[in-house]
Amino acid sequence: MEENWKVYINGEFLPLKDAKISVFDRGFQYGDGVFEGLRCYDGKIFKLEEHMIRLFDSAKAIHIQIPLSHADMKKAIKETVRVNGFKNAHIKPFVTRGYGWKLGLDPRNTTKPNIVIIAREIAESMYGEASKGLRLAVASVRKIPTACLDPRVKSVGYLINILARAEAIASGADECIMLDMQGYICEGSGDNIFLVKRGVLLTPPVQFGLEGITRQTVIEIAKELSIPFHETALTMYDAYTADEIFVTGSGAGIVPVAEVDKKPLGGGKAGRITNQLIEAYAEVIKKGEPIE
Repeated sequence: MEENWKVYINGEFLPLKDAKISVFDRGFQYGDGVFEGLRCYDGKIFKLEEHMIRLFDSAKAIHIQIPLSHADMKKAIKETVRVNGFKNAHIKPFVTRGYGWKLGLDPRNTTKPNIVIIAREIAESMYGEASKGLRLAVASVRKIPTACLDPRVKSVGYLINILARAEAIASGADECIMLDMQGYICEGSGDNIFLVKRGVLLTPPVQFGLEGITRQTVIEIAKELSIPFHETALTMYDAYTADEIFVTGSGAGIVPVAEVDKKPLGGGKAGRITNQLIEAYAEVIKKGEPIE
């Protein structure tokens, strides 16, 4: 039960009801921090090393010095899953710039960074029943340009993504497609996007969206399966004329798309290549780092 869950906060494991952080925290006040989303499958954390590299790179890019070493952060994440007794979990480590006791944006007016790690039990995909075939809708909300904030920084400031998802839900969809200011496909609100056309797997370059860990895993699997693959700029024309579409993410896995803007895709079922990748991915996720 949730009331028995433990949350890691700055070296302590606290019951969920006591897991609190100050209203002066800059993550709360300004969205000033970074985070990761990882999955634990049957007691093994998938791609833990890759997620740690991205977390530390994100922090470094916005000039936050994480007060734990790379190895100690991994240890804390494993311990968070272990103390909760979880075997299958979604894990979210957060690092904020710290408490800002003075008013204003000056990043020097802070304590040392705060670290929070949350773990919770999760089913196969965060999309639940919708994971059998997502309905996508193009959002009018555009991605923040790379010139403003590089999408490789996994920032806690997700308001743009939330507004895009809310717009998709309001239209009757499950998830959105976010475009950049020039109309190129970037990603979903919380996942990367792949298209299949005439047997070729396509996805936008990382300059358009988050450099996803699951995204990279899919690319590696595709190469092993000899599936032709290209990173290339894509527009909604490509999405509307695709044979298959799927999204990827740590919390989602690989999820097929059934329709785009209310237009059915592939008979509403996962296509041949999507199914190939899903089957291969199910084997790859068994190779994570044990929490013990």
